[in-house]
Amino acid sequence: MPTTQYKEARICACGFTTLGISNWAQHRKRCQLIPSEKDARIATLEKQLEESKRDAREQLEKQLAAKDEQIKEKDGQIRELIQVAKKPRTVTNTTNNRYVVEQHINVFGKESLEHIRPEQIEALLSDPVNAVSRFIKLKHKKAPGGVNANVRVPNQKRAIYQVVVAADGDEKEWENRAKGEVLEQLYDENSGHLEAEADEETRVGSQFLEHQDLVKASAAADAVDGGRKYKEQMDKIHLVICA
Repeated sequence: MPTTQYKEARICACGFTTLGISNWAQHRKRCQLIPSEKDARIATLEKQLEESKRDAREQLEKQLAAKDEQIKEKDGQIRELIQVAKKPRTVTNTTNNRYVVEQHINVFGKESLEHIRPEQIEALLSDPVNAVSRFIKLKHKKAPGGVNANVRVPNQKRAIYQVVVAADGDEKEWENRAKGEVLEQLYDENSGHLEAEADEETRVGSQFLEHQDLVKASAAADAVDGGRKYKEQMDKIHLVICA
């Protein structure tokens, strides 16, 4: 026979007590202190929804906190770069204990070209893709006595170059400049010099000038190649300066 009683008495919040299963079922239908199954499900779903919202809110707060840390770190790096860019770094001249550059080194942009022979220029023009970077290497790295050693990269982890500039009186000093600014100047000045040497009536000269036209087009904001050729030239020059 099916059981008709609970093993232990059921006690309602209203005070009703019974062992009978049918009595309890009838009481549940009448007593307002016992929630219906529908109300119980709704209460459970509301609780689950609230927990889900709380978990989502906590996750979002963690993500925002991590993002804030990243932004704070980036801001610190930017401030450091600005400080480095504003503060000149120089080398010491032991003869007078002042932060100056040795006097025999030329100011950046006023290099000597006496050591470069015409046949070397002609050889450079025959290699249009590498001509400008090779010319810069020949100009700044191969000059006798290091007279054109006036540009350097103090820290490859930072987008900062240093160039020799005129200081007070006859002295010279190292000045921090943005990497992009120096690379653009190096390319513009040295490619311009080679263009002046190129003869468009010859095969070598015309090939070099044609390549220069492509690079200049690549430097435009709406370049068809997305600036690839121009960036390749900047990268080649950077490698020469870092060497």
